[in-house]
Amino acid sequence: MALIVRRAAAARGLLAAAAAVMLAAVLLLAGLTAYATVSAGAGVRAAVAAADPAERSVLVRGAPGADPPARDRGVRDAYAPARVSAARYGSGWAVRGATGSAVPDSSGAVYASMTRLDDLSRHAELVSGRWPSGTREVSLAQPAAAALGLTSGTTLRLEDRRSGRVVARRVSGIWRPRDAADPYWLLTPDVAGGRRPQTATYGPIVSSDPGFFAAGASAGWLVEPDLTEPTIGLVRRTSETLTATGADLPRTSGLGTSATVTTGLPQLADRLERADLVRRSTMVTPMLLIVVLGGYALTLVAALLAESRRGETALLRARGASRRQLAGLAAAEGLALVVPAALIGPPAATALLRLRYPQTALDAGVWLVTALVAAGGMVALTAPALRRGGTYVAETAGRNRLPALRRAGLDLAVVALAVLAWLQLRQYSAPTGAGGLGIDPLLAAAPTLGVLTGAVLAVRLLPPVARLTAARLGRGRARAGLLGAWQAGRRAHAGPMVMLALAVAAATVSWCLAATVQQSRADQAVQRVGAELRLVEAGGAAPPGRAEQLAALPGAGAVVPAYRDGVPMTAGTDPAELVAIDAAAATGVVQARRDATGGAPGELLATLAAAAGPAPAATLRAGRISTSGPARTIAVFTGGRRVDLGVSDRGRPVTVAAGSPGLLGFKVQSLDAAPVRWRITGQDVRWRGLAQTGLTVQPAADGTFEVTEALTVTGPAPPRVVPVAVTRAAREALSTVGSLSIGGVAVRVTVVATIDRVPGTTRSAAVLVDRTALDARLFWSFGIVRDTGEWWIGGRPTGTGGLSGLRVLDRRELASGADPFGSAARIALFGAALGAMLLAAAGIAADARATARHRAVELAVLHTLGAGPRLLARSLVVEQALLAGLGALAGLGVGLLVAATMAPLLVLTPAAARPVPDALPQVLWGRTLGSAALLVAVALAVSVITAGSATRRLPAARLRLGADR
Repeated sequence: MALIVRRAAAARGLLAAAAAVMLAAVLLLAGLTAYATVSAGAGVRAAVAAADPAERSVLVRGAPGADPPARDRGVRDAYAPARVSAARYGSGWAVRGATGSAVPDSSGAVYASMTRLDDLSRHAELVSGRWPSGTREVSLAQPAAAALGLTSGTTLRLEDRRSGRVVARRVSGIWRPRDAADPYWLLTPDVAGGRRPQTATYGPIVSSDPGFFAAGASAGWLVEPDLTEPTIGLVRRTSETLTATGADLPRTSGLGTSATVTTGLPQLADRLERADLVRRSTMVTPMLLIVVLGGYALTLVAALLAESRRGETALLRARGASRRQLAGLAAAEGLALVVPAALIGPPAATALLRLRYPQTALDAGVWLVTALVAAGGMVALTAPALRRGGTYVAETAGRNRLPALRRAGLDLAVVALAVLAWLQLRQYSAPTGAGGLGIDPLLAAAPTLGVLTGAVLAVRLLPPVARLTAARLGRGRARAGLLGAWQAGRRAHAGPMVMLALAVAAATVSWCLAATVQQSRADQAVQRVGAELRLVEAGGAAPPGRAEQLAALPGAGAVVPAYRDGVPMTAGTDPAELVAIDAAAATGVVQARRDATGGAPGELLATLAAAAGPAPAATLRAGRISTSGPARTIAVFTGGRRVDLGVSDRGRPVTVAAGSPGLLGFKVQSLDAAPVRWRITGQDVRWRGLAQTGLTVQPAADGTFEVTEALTVTGPAPPRVVPVAVTRAAREALSTVGSLSIGGVAVRVTVVATIDRVPGTTRSAAVLVDRTALDARLFWSFGIVRDTGEWWIGGRPTGTGGLSGLRVLDRRELASGADPFGSAARIALFGAALGAMLLAAAGIAADARATARHRAVELAVLHTLGAGPRLLARSLVVEQALLAGLGALAGLGVGLLVAATMAPLLVLTPAAARPVPDALPQVLWGRTLGSAALLVAVALAVSVITAGSATRRLPAARLRLGADR
């Protein structure tokens, strides 16, 4: 024991460095392990909350049969204890009388989507009126009411197409969803648009009258499992349970072959597992970096310790000490260093994490990692003592040899593996948990291999760079530089260089990943919103006065109305998303990344506006409307704006005041069962009529039209073909690009641009259309008036929180939002970078001190031969500067390459999916170069201090020359 204590006291500086490295490694690795566990839950909760409604529920449809209550109980019992909401759907009912702007089918009928919903008042809020109080009252969703021209208190006439029976129901209230993302609305997919896609069926029209749900009725059930505290295991088990229940549901519920069960829970579970695989793999990366850097630092200190004890070890061997005894001495020292670190590190790491994450636990995983680190530390500290020794003379006179790994060429094998990993990553598409490891080995190991490559290349480049530097300096009078370069080139190891290369590469990867994620979030926000602010009408249609309300917001710029629709693709593919916006007005409002629209978005909008040409619209002039009976006249303007001109009757004409430009025509509704003659004066346009059947109606010689139920009055000249821009995915999926089905009708279009993405949507198949041209074509050809469903706003408006019925999409808010899955990896990498810098500083300090002590004799000889202390000090600084500079450059280059390859692969959305658009690698040059410069400065500062201390000991060293002979 006395020998162990005396040996430790003689090498207390290096042993202190080893203890610091060991404690730092345990602290970092234990902390990363605990953080990996605690960060997983937040990512899963955020991903489930952001998932599509269909991925959080199960939708069952089927025939209620002769005993609907029994089948309802069967479904509820099968899925218990999950919450189940039910709906009933009537069929064969049509709307009689005026149908507003609803588009009839080829037979002229507008069908009614009669629905009965459980707990509607809990999921919807009233816009006007009240909830129905009996079977003779109905309520409508706001978009359906707007399309049918209904308001609270009006009467809705419904016809049973099977029997011809007509019933009248009072509209008691108009409502809209409280939360459009609520899975509940999967029961009524027409709630947002007011119409079933590609049909003439409008609704939902909600009623409790059983007469609507007798013959031909169907039923639906929405199952919502409890995912309030989700875990990946819970989501997977829930998915498997509900899938198995759904497979057996036709038998257990009595639905039989009529049952259809759809759910996205398996897809959600798969996506969460893939995201968690990426998270675990990326969490392994910083741990591997710490293992490599800490292992190298500890191995370096052990090698320096063995080098400083070379003479002592040779003397012990000469006096009969065996390798086992020497290993025992080293093991005793190792235990004294490893055990305190292993006992102190885990509690300290978890205590620090609890300051930010109170749920952090000191579990078995943390202790397991600590045990593995301790075992590795013991191996690194005792391995030099196990080397086979030679004679005393050979031991004391032996020259430094190259490291064994380099002699065997294994360092070049690391380079080859890193190149192979890089080539694989360039073709990387999705993570795979190979061999049941729970991580993707390629994703986890590739960054570490790349960082190691930087260190290996730095070591390989050191001798030629040192010789080149010495040759250049040899031509001048810089003797300190020449001596320092020569000393650097003859080193058996390059500790500072390797440490710096590893630390700089880790810091570079961390900064680049952070910049890439930040920019990707901004790009995702721009792509999703499409403008500075986008406001979506919760009910699908804007109420009157909304445009003026938004224009009055403080800080608001241009307010551009728009709407969306689905465009059918070829069979078997999902519909493309259509975005209709006024191209001329949206210039300067729409935002997109340049690669989305093939340049600045304003250029694409200008192309659309130029192709659309001027809007074929008139200006409303002062005049008079006269009719032979009661009729309501509504003026229709571009942008979906309507102005109610009032009700005229025989002998009671309506005076029309001069209005704004952009008039497309008029919608006339007869309020009498008999046909009504209608005429407007004072306008400078010769009008044409469009009946509900789609037939053109020409006016009489005096401009009078005959109106049966409803009539659309338009200008005489047809508008131009509608210009559109389509994405490449949409163009490939479209059967023809000369015509698109929009709102259930075929519209002739011309494609003026093919782009990557349409602003404001993340769908790959999408269409951007000039709304002014489309509105004119829909109104002239079909009498269709599309309501504004959303608003694209420029500037920086405030006060949107006080607006009701709007879902706010704020670009800046989305860009600054949290990303729990990705943030864990970024924080871990920053921790690894900080740890790498600390370990590098400790390793550099130990190496510099050991090098100065090892060179004491050489420096004394050179001093005796006439070299001054300042020359020798400068040569030591030059040596360390050359090593540090080369290591920093190598680490910087490899770190940038690794970051450019890896960073885009590590970015996920809060829903654990790949981002749209794809992430582009970013570099924070200031911080990246600053980190490298800081590490180099630390290395130089340590070398300056060590060089000054070494030169002050030169007189004593001269006196001891030859004392060891």
